[in-house]
Amino acid sequence: MSDSSTASSSTTSPIPALKERAGVVNALVDGAQTLLVRHPTLDPGTIDERFALYPAYSHQVPARYQPRYEEYYHRASAKPDDGVPVRAVADVHEEYTVPVSSSEDALDALARHYVYTPDGLRDKYDPDGELRVCLLRVSELENPTLLEERGSYRGCRAWIELADDVEVDPASATPVLDDATFAERRAAVRDALDRA
Repeated sequence: MSDSSTASSSTTSPIPALKERAGVVNALVDGAQTLLVRHPTLDPGTIDERFALYPAYSHQVPARYQPRYEEYYHRASAKPDDGVPVRAVADVHEEYTVPVSSSEDALDALARHYVYTPDGLRDKYDPDGELRVCLLRVSELENPTLLEERGSYRGCRAWIELADDVEVDPASATPVLDDATFAERRAAVRDALDRA
C-alpha cells in the first residue's frame, strides 16, 4: 500500500472497520503485534484504504495466545459495559501470501510479530490453500471513540462500515511505532519469510 492511501479523511466520513479479536487489537495498539495473519476468504481483494480496528469480544480462545502474551486475552476477555472502544486506525503497508505447504515454517518464523502461537493461528483458520500475511502500520487515535454495538456490527463478518454519525479522525492519529522501529520490524518480517 502506498503512503498516498493514508491521506486523512474528515471526521464525519464513514470509515471501514476491521473486526478482530479484542486481545489482538490491544496488542496492535500497544505495538506488540505488527502482523495480521488472515484466511484469504475473509478479505477478498486488496485492502487499499485506511481502516479502523474494531475489537470483537466473542470467540476469544486463551489457548491460542503465546504464554508471554496471555495478558492480552485477560485484558479483553469481556466487552466493556460502556461501549466498544475504537482506539486506532491501520494501513496495510505490505502483504504476503504464504502457501499452506510452507505455512508451518513461515508461521513459526513470524511468531515474534504476533501474539497467537503458530498452532493457534492454524487452529483459528484451518488453512487448506494459503494464508494472507498483512504488515500493518497502526496509529492510535487522539480521541478514542466508544461505540454502541449496533445490530449491523454484530455477527461473523470481518468488515463493517461504521455509521455516518461515528466520528473517527484518522488525521489525529499517531503511529504506535516510530519510523525506525517500524522499518526494523518490516525488515525482520521480510527476512523471516525469505528464510521460511
